[in-house]
Amino acid sequence: MSERLHPADGPSRLRARIAALEGIAEMTSRFGSEARLAWRVGAREIAHLHSADVVDIRVPASLQRQWRGDPRLMPRRRRSDWIECRFATDADIEFVAKLVQTAARFAAGAPRSAQG
Repeated sequence: MSERLHPADGPSRLRARIAALEGIAEMTSRFGSEARLAWRVGAREIAHLHSADVVDIRVPASLQRQWRGDPRLMPRRRRSDWIECRFATDADIEFVAKLVQTAARFAAGAPRSAQG
């Protein structure tokens, strides 16, 4: 298991990891009343920070089932393409990067067969 990150390090490590993903731009979120870090593909927001250890990611609800039971994920009560993910270790950041990459493929309109 990965060592827990210092709370102040999580967002910067996540930011660096997502910056390495192709086709994803950093921005300020259009959601919420506070300015928060977010990422987009084209004009579509695909993820944003809720706190220093929680990111909200736009992954189609139909795909979220494959991660059911993962303690890092906090699905909405109602069906939604947004799912919150906790991150506290480098392994968690890699998991978030995988989800963000999936979100990016959907936002870019990739065919379903290419999104496994």
